[in-house]
Amino acid sequence: MTTPQMKPLAALSLAVLSITLSLSAQAHISYSGRDFGTIVDGSNVSIATQKVTSNYGWADASDDSLVFNSVLALTPRTDEAAFVSGTGTDDLYLGDSHKGKAFQLHLDSTLNVTLTASALNNSGLTPAFSVYQGLAATSPFTAPQTSADHDYATASQTWRTTFAQSQVGASYNYLATNGSWNAKGNWAIGGDGDPAGDPSALDYFQFMGFGATSVANGTASATLTLGPGDYTVFLGGNNIAGKSLVDSTTSYAFALGVSAVSVPEPASMALTLTGLLGMVAIRRRRAHG
Repeated sequence: MTTPQMKPLAALSLAVLSITLSLSAQAHISYSGRDFGTIVDGSNVSIATQKVTSNYGWADASDDSLVFNSVLALTPRTDEAAFVSGTGTDDLYLGDSHKGKAFQLHLDSTLNVTLTASALNNSGLTPAFSVYQGLAATSPFTAPQTSADHDYATASQTWRTTFAQSQVGASYNYLATNGSWNAKGNWAIGGDGDPAGDPSALDYFQFMGFGATSVANGTASATLTLGPGDYTVFLGGNNIAGKSLVDSTTSYAFALGVSAVSVPEPASMALTLTGLLGMVAIRRRRAHG
C-alpha cells in the first residue's frame, strides 16, 4: 500500500533509476552523431563539437608506459571506469572504452585516408586515436544481445579474462584490465545478453594504425591505406601523467576530420618512377656534357 508520504520517495527512486539507466546507456559504445558515412576519393569532412572524458584514455589503453601491478590487478572495485592507481602510472592492461569516443566510416574502394584530430576551444586535450576495421553493435541488436557493447557485459569480462591470462598468467581475470580497449592492437567486446565464452557473439576490432601527439591542444594525424569495409576510429587523450580521479571525469572538446584520395595504380607509379629516372639521367648527361 502506498501512502502519500511514500509517493515522493518512490518518485525520487524512479528518477534516480532513470538517470542511472540513462548514464549507463550513454557509457556504451555508440556512433550517435559520429558517422562519417561513405568516404570516397576527394572526401574532406569533419565532425566537431565532440567531447571525451579524461585526457588519458588512449594512453591508458596503449600500455606504452606499462608498469604491471599485481596487487591492483587482483583488486575488486565497483567503479572500474573511474579507478586509477593514484600514482599516475599506467599499470593495468587494456583501457576503459568509456574514456574514448567512437566514430564510424565506410569505404567502397581502397583509399589513402588521412585522419586529423585536434582540441577545440583550448580544452587542453592531448589527442590520440586508433583506427580499426570492424564496428560495434548498433540498435536494433541481433538476439540474444539486448544492449550496445560495453566493457562490463559478461561476455566482455570473459574476453578480458582470456586476454589477461594470456598476458600475465592463469591466476588473473578481467580485474587485471581497465576495460576492453586496446589502442595498439586487436580487441573484442560484447553487450548484455551475449553468451560468455562464445567468440562468435563478440564484435571484433582489427587494429590498422594510429595517430598521436604528446602536446596539449596539439594535433594528431595519420594517413593510412585502407581497403573496402567498415571502420571505427576510437579517440581519447594521450596524457598518462595526468591520470587521476579528478581528470577521470573531466571533459575535453575536440574535432576529428577525414579526407581521402585514391591510391595510385601500380602502372601509374611505375610510369612516374620511369619518368623521374629519365629526368635524372638527362641531367647527369648535361652535367657531364
